[in-house]
Amino acid sequence: MRRVRLMRTPLALALLAALASACTPRPQDGVGDEASDPLAHVATAAAAARARQDSIDRAQPGYVVDSILPPDEELRRFTADLRSRPTRLAHGLPSRDALVRRWIAAVEQDDSLTLIRLAVNRPEFALLVYPSSPYTRAPMRQPPAIVWQQLSDASIQGFRRTLGRLGGKPLGVVGWSCPAPVELQGKNRIWRDCAVRRVRSPGDTASQRLFGPIIERDGVYKFVTLASEM
Repeated sequence: MRRVRLMRTPLALALLAALASACTPRPQDGVGDEASDPLAHVATAAAAARARQDSIDRAQPGYVVDSILPPDEELRRFTADLRSRPTRLAHGLPSRDALVRRWIAAVEQDDSLTLIRLAVNRPEFALLVYPSSPYTRAPMRQPPAIVWQQLSDASIQGFRRTLGRLGGKPLGVVGWSCPAPVELQGKNRIWRDCAVRRVRSPGDTASQRLFGPIIERDGVYKFVTLASEM
């Protein structure tokens, strides 16, 4: 199968997301059959502009109008333009280990599309992740648009860095771990502080955080973000 390889630029990410939206999704280990793509809604120009402008507006001194909206109304506005209403995570894997193995294979094969689909997308975040997250209540309450913008920015940056520096090369992964205690958020379980151990050269083994938290819902595992310390 021909590998998907694109330049790591904002325009390339937008084109990649558009391609992902148009493609027929491939079954992944029999898990997650719904057609939905992690960065498609962010990379769509209009959606990205709305989310970014919302973040900018809310950060301005004296901004008060939307800050008094109840959480339900903020979520309603955030989900108003969704093109899909998922009830489960799509393109996920049946275990954390299978998810990490798929991530390793995607990076080593420089497979952009597979890598992007391993992360939670905007509809999944809006309907399956955010409602039971700490961001819906004090002291951490944040509107979904702001939280999603932070997560998607981290994914885009991590995607570019990881494939730009490691794509198409053997990673030399000898293990991985997520040492932080699992977080329970409604039907979701989340593991943070995940790191992989890599042999970068003979005698040089390093532990690096190359992807973000892992989420499990109804037996399906995905990455919350593709954030990377690279």
